[in-house]
Amino acid sequence: MTRHRSTAAAGVMAVTLIALFAYLSPGAALWLTFIPAMVIAYGCHLATTNRRLPDASRVLPIYLIGLAWQFLHFGEEFMNGFNERWPTEVFGAQAMSLPLFVWINMISYAAFAMGALAIYRGWRVPLLIAWFFAIMGAMGNAIGHPIYDLVSGDLAFPGIVTSLGYWVIGPILVYRLWTASRPQAVSPPDARPVAASM
Repeated sequence: MTRHRSTAAAGVMAVTLIALFAYLSPGAALWLTFIPAMVIAYGCHLATTNRRLPDASRVLPIYLIGLAWQFLHFGEEFMNGFNERWPTEVFGAQAMSLPLFVWINMISYAAFAMGALAIYRGWRVPLLIAWFFAIMGAMGNAIGHPIYDLVSGDLAFPGIVTSLGYWVIGPILVYRLWTASRPQAVSPPDARPVAASM
């Protein structure tokens, strides 16, 4: 796939996901979090991984650590009623049902796993998902949860403890996605015999 085609395909994916986020959003919750994160992720993808593939040996380990940490983060949110408190106390919206909250997270994690495969295999278009995880899953949680604490007035708002780990994981992941490109293939030296001079 040419770079222009992959740019367009990633754009279609981004627009489709933005429309889905808008549809599923409890009030302005996803409009102010997931949708801006997808726009930023698309911009980062165009500036980096759409132009040159990431070095899986440098990016994939920190990406998988971040994904593993995300399961712990989900566990903390799930056990403490994040699905009810986040929409109502932060955005003044209707609570999200627990089944919807679980489905959104499980579908997201399935997509994030495909992002890991994209890093490993060098698939350009799904690298958008890897960037979305870095921007929303890692940095979004790191920055968002302290804000949720302040807005809600509860310094123990669900998810705050595990969100702190993303202050370490997130910047490393973003930096490596941005800078760690695959080494360029080096052409072998010309092995043709040199004609003897006369």
